[in-house]
Amino acid sequence: MSIQLSPEDQYAAEALVATGRFPSVEDVVSEGIRQLFNSEQLRTKLQVGIDQADRGEVVAHDAAFSKLRLLAASHDSK
Repeated sequence: MSIQLSPEDQYAAEALVATGRFPSVEDVVSEGIRQLFNSEQLRTKLQVGIDQADRGEVVAHDAAFSKLRLLAASHDSK
């Protein structure tokens, strides 16, 4: 597949390659796609939580933090 970047995007991608973090413009584009995909997945999951909260399907603050403390304590003891 071949894509055409705008001059601004090409400049930005080349600047990222110049930092040494990415070996090529293609790697910059791939990372951008991965980040966008992950962002969209997170947005979807957040919307599920928002919808649940709107329906009143929430866990009380104290109960949630008690579970987190227990989980952290069990993790620390391993």
